[in-house]
Amino acid sequence: MSPPSSPLPAAGRSWRSIPQQVNPDALSSKGRRRRVLVWVKYSVLAGFTVAAGWGAYFAAHSRENDRTALSAAVRSGPVREVSLITDGTLGRKWVTDILAVPANTSLMALDLTALRARLLTQGQVRVAVLTRSFPDMLVVTLQERMPVARAQIETGVGKQPRQLLVAKDGVVYEGVNYDQRLLASLPWLDGIKLAGAGGGYAPIAGMDAVADLLSTAQLQAPHLYRGWIIVSLARLAEHDELVVKSQDIPEIIFTRREDFFRQIAQLDYVVDAARSQPEAALTLVNLALGGQVAVQFDRPADHFSQTHPTITIQPQKKGKRDF
Repeated sequence: MSPPSSPLPAAGRSWRSIPQQVNPDALSSKGRRRRVLVWVKYSVLAGFTVAAGWGAYFAAHSRENDRTALSAAVRSGPVREVSLITDGTLGRKWVTDILAVPANTSLMALDLTALRARLLTQGQVRVAVLTRSFPDMLVVTLQERMPVARAQIETGVGKQPRQLLVAKDGVVYEGVNYDQRLLASLPWLDGIKLAGAGGGYAPIAGMDAVADLLSTAQLQAPHLYRGWIIVSLARLAEHDELVVKSQDIPEIIFTRREDFFRQIAQLDYVVDAARSQPEAALTLVNLALGGQVAVQFDRPADHFSQTHPTITIQPQKKGKRDF
């Protein structure tokens, strides 16, 4: 009789399915030490992360809202010098007076944004950049506007009219330190209305066209430009026309719909041709008619019309002429 056989393991079972709970107390000393080191490492990493975030927040908050505390951290003394870099005529004393930095103010305590805004309220200043140069210097870099024309306003009964300058972008301002010969060469503006804005005047619309005309005349025909006295913008908005009064010709009409270079060339031709009529003087040159130029003399000039058939001659009209 054969001995009883041992029972076979149930199908599908293996040693992996046997419970293998381990008592933590049964870990070796090396295993416990390894587990402690892992927790210490994660704790230190978390601490560094929190500290770095708090430090970044504190630095940003101090830099934005507490210049006094930042000044103590950065070595700087009271502002002792203002250095000026400019492409125009403004001087260091003018800049210092406008900034009006209180005595013994720390360089780091300066509010550069507010100081920059103070400079930009002056119309002559187009761009202003302020930087600190440690330990005690404030560096001011300016780009200035240049005037292209003059405007005159009445200041009251019995008082002298006041001269203002107008830049290419239409900004109206009182110029500082300009050469008087330069100012005297600028034409006056007419047909404008100055409107108050922010303690000054609102920019004049259409000055880009005026500046384009004047710069073209200066470069291409300086002998004509030197005689220009007044530029009127009265017809610019409605008719796209600029009216110039010169020493020799009371009215010269330009249109901004056409190239100013071509119109200046036509004007130069007309002025040269009119010299053949010494007995008659030009009173009007209208360059806003496209291909033709209308001219007007103070007396008949038949010979001029015969020798220059492409130019239309207008008879002299009495009284004020409506363009």
